[in-house]
Amino acid sequence: MIRSRFKNLSIETKLQFINMATTGFALGLVLVFLTLHELWYQRETLLENLMADGRMIASNASAAVLFQDRDEATEILSALQASPAVTRAVIYLPDHKPFASYARDANLAAPAEGAVVTTHPPSLFPSALEFWQDIQVRDEKIGDLLIEADPHDLYRTLPRYLSIIAFSASIALLLAFLVLQRLKTAITAPLLNLTDLMRKVSRHKDYSLRSEVHSSDEVGSLAHCFNDMLEQIQHRDRSLREELSERRRAEEHLDRLAYYDTVTGLPNRHYFNERLAHIIGGANSFAERTALMFIDLDNFKIINDTLGHAVGDLLLQDVGGRLKALLRSGDYIFRIGGDEFAVILEKVEHPEDCMAVAEKIIQAFSTCFTLDQHQIFVGASIGISFCPDDATEAGTLLKNADTAMYSAKERGKNTFQFFQPEMKGRALNRLTLENNLRRALERSEFVLYYQPQFDLESGRITGMEALLRWSHPELGTVSPSEFIPIAEDSGLIVPLGEWVLRTACAQAAIWQAECAVPFVLGVNISGRQFKDDTVAEKVLQIVLETGMDPRLLELELTESTLMDGSGANMRKLMRLRAMGIRFSIDDFGTGYSSMSYLKRFPIATLKIDRSFIDGIPDNPEDVAITTAIIAVGKSLNLELLAEGVETREQAEYLRNNGCRHIQGNYFSKPLPANEASLLLLVSNGKPAVAETSATIS
Repeated sequence: MIRSRFKNLSIETKLQFINMATTGFALGLVLVFLTLHELWYQRETLLENLMADGRMIASNASAAVLFQDRDEATEILSALQASPAVTRAVIYLPDHKPFASYARDANLAAPAEGAVVTTHPPSLFPSALEFWQDIQVRDEKIGDLLIEADPHDLYRTLPRYLSIIAFSASIALLLAFLVLQRLKTAITAPLLNLTDLMRKVSRHKDYSLRSEVHSSDEVGSLAHCFNDMLEQIQHRDRSLREELSERRRAEEHLDRLAYYDTVTGLPNRHYFNERLAHIIGGANSFAERTALMFIDLDNFKIINDTLGHAVGDLLLQDVGGRLKALLRSGDYIFRIGGDEFAVILEKVEHPEDCMAVAEKIIQAFSTCFTLDQHQIFVGASIGISFCPDDATEAGTLLKNADTAMYSAKERGKNTFQFFQPEMKGRALNRLTLENNLRRALERSEFVLYYQPQFDLESGRITGMEALLRWSHPELGTVSPSEFIPIAEDSGLIVPLGEWVLRTACAQAAIWQAECAVPFVLGVNISGRQFKDDTVAEKVLQIVLETGMDPRLLELELTESTLMDGSGANMRKLMRLRAMGIRFSIDDFGTGYSSMSYLKRFPIATLKIDRSFIDGIPDNPEDVAITTAIIAVGKSLNLELLAEGVETREQAEYLRNNGCRHIQGNYFSKPLPANEASLLLLVSNGKPAVAETSATIS
C-alpha cells in the first residue's frame, strides 16, 4: 500500500522525499558512527594509558615483589597518583592473594589480605575498566598487577557530544528541507561529500581530512562543524600521541638510570651483576674461559677529600674514558662502586692474555690527569680471576678478583695480581684485623713504647722515639707492619696518629719536668695525616694542651710525604717551624732522595734507614750508601741519626765516620713508659753508654 501511494506522488515530491530520507539516514549513520567511535576511541585511549602505566609499574615493582618488600611495592603503586583516571591498583601474588594496593579514594577499601582475585563482568558500559599485567623477573612470572580506571568521566561527555552531533544533524535536515525546494541538487552534493568524508575518516582513521566549503549557507556551516569536529579529534589524537611518547621517553630514562652510572656513563653495578651472571652461564655451558678484572684506584679518597667531589667526578670520567679506549669492542667495562671498576673479558684463550691488558691499563694511568687546572697522578690496583678456573659462580668470581686486588695493594699498589687460593686466608686475616682495629682505640688496646736515641760521644740519651704497639686480648701482640698499612688504607691512621701525638707529648712533658737534661721527642706523622689541611692547627693545639715544649718535639716525615704537594707542605712546615717544632726525614735513602727538597724544607735531622745499617761494615754497597748519606747530611749542616744499630761493629763504624746519634737494640730496645722513665733517671745521673760496648736491654 505504501509502495503504491509512493508511485502516485509527483516526481518533485519523490525527489524531495528521497533526498530528505537519504540525508536523514546519512546523518543518522554519521551520528551513530561518531558516537560509537568516540566511545570506542576514548575507551581505547584510556586502556592504552593503563597499559603504559601497568608496564612501568610492573617493571619497577618486580624487585619489591621478588624480595617481599610490601612498603616499596606500595610506594611504587603510589606513582599512579599522576594518572587521574586510575582509581585503584593491586599487586597479586601467584596464589591470587593481594600483596600491595593503591586507591585514589581513601573510602575505596583495599582488598583484604586473604581475598582472592575478582573481575568485573563484561558490559557495554562497565562501571570500571580493568587492565592486568604480569610481573616478571627474567621471564618468570612472580605476580599480577591489576589497574582499575573509572570510565564515568567518559560516559558523562557522551551526552554532550551526542547533543552536538544531533543538533548539527537536525540543523542539516532543516536546511536541506528548505533549500531542497529550489536547489535539491546543490544541497544533495555537499551532503554526499560529507558522507563520503566520514566514510574515509572511518576507514583510514585519517583525521587530517577536511570538507571543502563552497558556500556560507547552512550547508557550509555544517561542513565547518564537521571540520571543527575533525580538528578537535585530530588535536586530541596528537596530544595523546605526544603523551604516550613522553611516557616512553620517561620509561627509557628510568631504564637508563637503573642500568647506567650517571657520572661516567658506564654500565653500573646492577647491569654488571646481570651481565656477569649471563656471561658465566654461557662460559660454563660452552667450556670457555672468562676473565674478570677488578680495578680500584689508588689514593682516590685522598684526591676526593682534598680537591673536592667535583674534581673527583671529573677524574672518574677520565678514568672511564681511558679504560674504554684501551679495551676491545667486545669487552665490557662497568663502574661498580665509588672508585671501583670491573672489566669482563670473554673467550680468553690463556690467562697470560689478561696480563697484557692489565699492563696496558697501568701504563695508561702513568700519564697524569689534568683536571680543573690540577695535574693528578693516580694508579690502579688490579685483581684478576677466571671462570671456571677460580670460580663458576658470579659472586665467588667477584670476591676472588677483589681479594686479588687487595693483594696487589699490599704489594705496593699500581700493579696487578692473579687470584691464588692462598689469598683467601690473607684476605680473611686482613678483614679481621681491620674490624678489630676500628674498635681498638675505644677499647684502649694501644700503648706507646719509647726507644732511646743516644749520643755516642757523651753516652747520654738525646731523644726518645714514640713507637705504637697493639695488644689485642685475643690476637695477642699485632705487629705494626701488619696493622699500620691497614690503618693507612682505611683512613684510621688519622685519628690513631692524633692519639699517638697527644699521648707521647703528655708523657714527654712529664719527663721534661723531671729531667735536668732536655731531650727531643720523635713522633712519626703519616703521609695521609700530613695531607690534612688542618694538621698544623691540630699539632699546635696538642702541644698547648699537653704543656709540651715545642722546641723539643721532632716530627718524623717520609720523603714521599714531603714530595707530594711541596707548595702546601712548605706552608704547613713553616708554620710549625715558627713555633719551634723540628722535623726529621725518616728512613732517608729509601724514597726520592732528592737533594733539592733538603734545601727547600726546614729539615733538622736525617735518619739513616736500618736497611743500610744492617750490612755495615761488611757489605760494600751499604757502606757506600751510608757514607754518602753522612756526607750529604754534613754538607747541609743536618744532624744524622742511624736507626737499627744492632752490633758493636756498626756503632764503631758510625762513630768513626761522623754519625754521633744512634738508635737500636744494641743500646736499648723500645721500652714502656715506666721503664723508659727509669732509664732517663740513670742517664741523667750517670752516663748510660760509657763505651760503645755497653748494652741496655
